Amino acid sequence: SHDRVQESAFNMLNSQDRRAKHSGYGFALCIHAMNGCDDSMLFTAVDQINRGDPTVILDHEHSSLVARLNLQAGKKAMGMSDYVSALSLFEHGISFLQESHWQQNYDLSLELFNCSTKCAYAVGDHEKLKCRTDEVLSFGRVFEDKLIVLYYFVSALCDASLLNEAIAKES
Repeated sequence: SHDRVQESAFNMLNSQDRRAKHSGYGFALCIHAMNGCDDSMLFTAVDQINRGDPTVILDHEHSSLVARLNLQAGKKAMGMSDYVSALSLFEHGISFLQESHWQQNYDLSLELFNCSTKCAYAVGDHEKLKCRTDEVLSFGRVFEDKLIVLYYFVSALCDASLLNEAIAKES
């Protein structure tokens, strides 16, 4: 019955306050997750923060931390061949990046976008694949930074028997 009272009290909070509570819980768990606890602690902490929504986190340091945690959790999910969850985690990580992330956090941005592209390809989300590819092609600093997204984009086009479009994109 105590749990029901807590749940009722939590549900009485407005949406913004609930998101702030989720973020607070997630950040409290982050300390344990970053100290090398088991993967479930990382996934729980990241899930709570992601429930909090990016609008709750306003400063650059916290948003970068959340993006990194989503990247770490997404890589672990990919390692378990859970590409759907991994894609969701990478997308959450991208959503927590600040507006000028390509200038301020280039390496983190590139890694999140590359991982998102790989998972989008794996799960067949061609719209997400194209969107992420276009952004990396626009903001990638050197050709080598664009290779991963180009590989998955061209592979998706080849899979869809659109070889001529794949060749045109590669040029």
